[in-house]
Formats: sequence, structure tokens, C-alpha cells
Amino acid sequence: MKRLIYGLLGVGVLAASGFLIQRALSDGLVYFVLPSEYAAEPEQYEDRRIRLGGIVERGSIDFDDRELQLAFQVTDSLETYPVRHRGTPPELFQENTGVVVEGRFEDGVFVSDNLLVKHSEVYEAPAEGQHIDLEELKDTLQ
Repeated sequence: MKRLIYGLLGVGVLAASGFLIQRALSDGLVYFVLPSEYAAEPEQYEDRRIRLGGIVERGSIDFDDRELQLAFQVTDSLETYPVRHRGTPPELFQENTGVVVEGRFEDGVFVSDNLLVKHSEVYEAPAEGQHIDLEELKDTLQ
């Protein structure tokens, strides 16, 4: 009888531990998506923290240095989204460079609390009017 009770307690402890581990891992998971991937299935990322990667659109940067409010557009040449970020942008942040912003969408605007400028010796931004290779962009930004 004692074996049965200890066995059931053991199974209960293992089940509770598994549930807590699964929950901790899923809460810490942050998806990386390009603007066109988000546009294809926005409901999949609703109420989730994500990393949105793309290119800073030319002519879209607006920085209020008194309020430390940064606004710009991020694009993958298929879709473009406005981004709001609070804080000073990184030194390498500029138009036509790769960025990864972390945060959430709120009313069609991506609100970021983490801004990373991605640079690589391999990827170069396309010339004006040229399309972006999405697979190359995604590989570069990850």
C-alpha cells in the first residue's frame, strides 16, 4: 500500500514539475518574424512578445532627443510597419540598415523596448528600387 501511495505522489510531483517547466519555457519564448510574416498571420502573434526584424526605411526616422522618443518604419520590401521606441538609439542606427526590435504590436504600431542594430560584412542593403532577398535578410538578422 505504501508503494502505491509513494508511486502516486512521485507521478504527481513529476507531472507538476513538467507543467511548471513547460510554462516557464513558453513564457520565455520570443518569436523572430519579418514584417511580411507578421502580416500573413497577425493573430498568431497577438498578445505575444516578438522580435521584428527588417530594414529601417529611408526617410522614416524621427527622434525627439528631449523626450527620448524614436519613431521609424521597418520593412522587408513587402510589408512596412511603424515602430515606436523609447530611449536613445544605438550609435550604428541609421536609415537603410538592418534592425531587430523586441516588443509588441499595439494598434498597428510596434512598440519596442529593445532595439538592436544588426550589421554584417555579408549583407548589403539593396539599391533604391531593388527588392530585398527575404531569406538572406532573415539569415543576416538572426
